[in-house]
Amino acid sequence: MIPHRTTARAVSGKAGDADERQFSAAIYGSVLTTALVAALDVTEATAQEMTLTLLSTTIVFAVAHAWSEAVGERIAFGHGFVLARLVELTRREWPLVEAGFVPGAALALAWAGAWSVSVGATIALALAVLQLLGWGILVGWRSYDRWPAAIAVGAVNGFLGLILVALKIAVH
Repeated sequence: MIPHRTTARAVSGKAGDADERQFSAAIYGSVLTTALVAALDVTEATAQEMTLTLLSTTIVFAVAHAWSEAVGERIAFGHGFVLARLVELTRREWPLVEAGFVPGAALALAWAGAWSVSVGATIALALAVLQLLGWGILVGWRSYDRWPAAIAVGAVNGFLGLILVALKIAVH
């Protein structure tokens, strides 16, 4: 068992730190992007449809996450609707949208004619899986402070992306 580094916040269990939520949103966005590109790739969607679907879906999910948190706070604390709070929560979910930008760029380049839809989707999938691998390495490094552990955690995270790709292949 690999010992891990803890912080006072991690030990206390206090959630709510904006950085933690932004990391969470970015990681969720990477998973969503991988799944979405994999699902779109088995359809007859054009590069334009894939690009716009990826962008619009990440935006919808970011707003849905913010809205559900705002409603949850209203239930828990009994206060009325506060637009400024919804805007704040939506900004915090913005990394979910950003996670689709790099894979989305590969799809946009297919839309622009730089390569075929199939090549664009393959590149977008590879980039999305690499994002998951990168997040895994980051969490492994921040948790264990050792490269072997960071790479192992990254590999597990990247494997999640590969499972999504394998499901795409199985369905296709």
